[in-house]
Amino acid sequence: MKKQLSKIALGIALLSAVTGFSQEGKIQPCNTFAAMEEYFVSNPEARKSYEAQQEQLQKLVVAQSANKSSAAFQYTIPVVFHILHLGGSENVSDATCINAINQMNLDYAAAGPDVNTVAAPFQSLYINSDIKFMLAHKDPAGNCTSGIEHIYDARTNWSQSNVGTNYAGLTWDPTKYLNIFVVKQIIPTGTVTGGGIIVGYTYKPGTWGSGALQDAITYNYQFLTGMTNIRSLSHEAGHWLNLTHTFGNTNNPGVVCGDDGVSDTPWTKGNFSACPSSLTGNTCSGGPGSNVENIMDYSSCPKNFTQGQTAVMRAALASGVSGRNNLSTGANLIATDVDGAGICAPIANYISTTGYTVCSGGSLTMKDLSYNGVITTYAWSADNGAVIASPAASLTSITFPTQGVTTITLNVSNGQGNSSKVRTVTVLNGTPFITGNYYESFENPGVPINWSVINTQGIGWDQTNIAAKDGSGSYFLDGTQSQFGQVDILVMPIMDVVNNPSNLLTFSYAYARQTSTHNDKLVLQGSLDCGGTWIDVVNLSAATMASGSGGVTSTPYAPSSASEWKDVDVTTYPYWFNFANSPSALFRFVFTEDATNGMGNRLFLDALNFQNPNGLNELTKSYNLNIFPNPSNGEITVKFNLNDASTVKVNVVDVLGKNVLPVSTHNFGSGEQAISINKGSTLAKGIYFVNLNVNGAKLSKKLVIN
Repeated sequence: MKKQLSKIALGIALLSAVTGFSQEGKIQPCNTFAAMEEYFVSNPEARKSYEAQQEQLQKLVVAQSANKSSAAFQYTIPVVFHILHLGGSENVSDATCINAINQMNLDYAAAGPDVNTVAAPFQSLYINSDIKFMLAHKDPAGNCTSGIEHIYDARTNWSQSNVGTNYAGLTWDPTKYLNIFVVKQIIPTGTVTGGGIIVGYTYKPGTWGSGALQDAITYNYQFLTGMTNIRSLSHEAGHWLNLTHTFGNTNNPGVVCGDDGVSDTPWTKGNFSACPSSLTGNTCSGGPGSNVENIMDYSSCPKNFTQGQTAVMRAALASGVSGRNNLSTGANLIATDVDGAGICAPIANYISTTGYTVCSGGSLTMKDLSYNGVITTYAWSADNGAVIASPAASLTSITFPTQGVTTITLNVSNGQGNSSKVRTVTVLNGTPFITGNYYESFENPGVPINWSVINTQGIGWDQTNIAAKDGSGSYFLDGTQSQFGQVDILVMPIMDVVNNPSNLLTFSYAYARQTSTHNDKLVLQGSLDCGGTWIDVVNLSAATMASGSGGVTSTPYAPSSASEWKDVDVTTYPYWFNFANSPSALFRFVFTEDATNGMGNRLFLDALNFQNPNGLNELTKSYNLNIFPNPSNGEITVKFNLNDASTVKVNVVDVLGKNVLPVSTHNFGSGEQAISINKGSTLAKGIYFVNLNVNGAKLSKKLVIN
């Protein structure tokens, strides 16, 4: 038998090749050696330890091969699947995992349906390895388990670089179990591979110390169905049992001739997503064809291991390297109960499909995610007046009428027992403050009624009279004083959108960029759960805001003309549709200062309007309604034309719709008419609306008192 390769020689050229392979092929079948090299680069002592232990394993392979008289021993490996998910399709079924482990056992026993189609001369080398994978039926604490955990965890978006935190609290003792993490995606490290869908990876024995949490297989859920796909899991198990790729210690085939150090697997460049029609001839060795169908290749026709590979895997299981020799001991098989039935009480779990914050009167959908046993009974309960639509179903809607914290409990049971999961939901005041036409021009000092300001570092949103689109006031951020990366938030009152379907939400802004590289941004975010979660509705970059407004200037900016104010109609943006049916929509302006430089320039916000652009305005034009002087600080004249004799009711309201002057009623004939209001100059500085009701028809005109 050839000497087993012990060193990983990736280097700069290999890293570049891996990157190109991933991007070109879109699929990275295995990232094992990239993951190992990434670890070794930052831990040179670990590389030395790995190489020393590989030397031990090589000697054991030779010794066992020489001992022809030793009786066959079946190595049984207790397995646990950890399904990490966020409630989506990545939460694969138990049946999918069971089917996958069954296929693995066929591959390792040379018992698959295609065993007789393995090409010569490799068919005779494909032997039963006497290695069997079995689901554990007791967890490390001795509790009953199906051997398949379903864990709601954001780590399903698995970042390969987080080797210190990925496995924390999840891995069962790897000297007792083969841990298989099934995840939604594997995000590669930037220095090792540049793209593509990574199918899976693991670490060969000796990479980490015995019992290390990282000693596990991580696998993409999309490749757990279909015989060819599942054989990628058999491939990763081969690495876990100390096999390398047939083309060598690299993740990319087809580049250079490589060798796995096993005598009966010829040198080869390897194959990717291909299965050459002829296996005769080998440009690497000049001898028999390469073993294209080997499970440790990347071909699209994986079918076999060889006798030499089997010897390597069995030696790994006989060795104390990484504690592999403990897995199949009688004591461990009893402790993990691989022969048990795995009929257990269920473990309760569930999620809200849209979060755990809701406006009072709103509803959330609760979805069962329980596992570990067949569930025969569901029982939902809640306090604080919550109303459960289907208390005995796996999926139910719950309505939350009362503000505060509501506790939700799901109890699941079967003949083996029961368990409960408790979560809390925060119910916020969802009463809309803006229930109809609304206008805010920021004329008064301080924060407008029912608005709020969140300033993270002292300098933030404030009222100013430096500039205005309408009236004399606006709200602004003095970015010249903002620290790098500073985030400042201006929150609007809750709005009833569903009962004002024709209203448009608009605002105006003026902005200058400090330099052409300053990357400030203004985002209007919306929330349907009273601020529990937010989505971006309008996203304005520094370049977008500056263009057509203040441009680029290093001096503190103030708009000098109306043309520098830019108008935004929020209802024209794609995400507005999310809020069309909401009686409790909440919006906020979020300004983020340049993350690198800080100390930018000024942003001004004004003329926020929630109103139907037709209706009142068009009717006002038909009556030629006008008020003057406007702006004013004293008595105002209201003029209008009547075609017929009419009864006219006049009232003046603030931006909240509250009457600020006594309502008056007048009877007029046809022709031009005039009414005087604010004769005592009693109106305070601010924005108002003069409303006329002419025989039931409503007219309105904005008034500014300065």
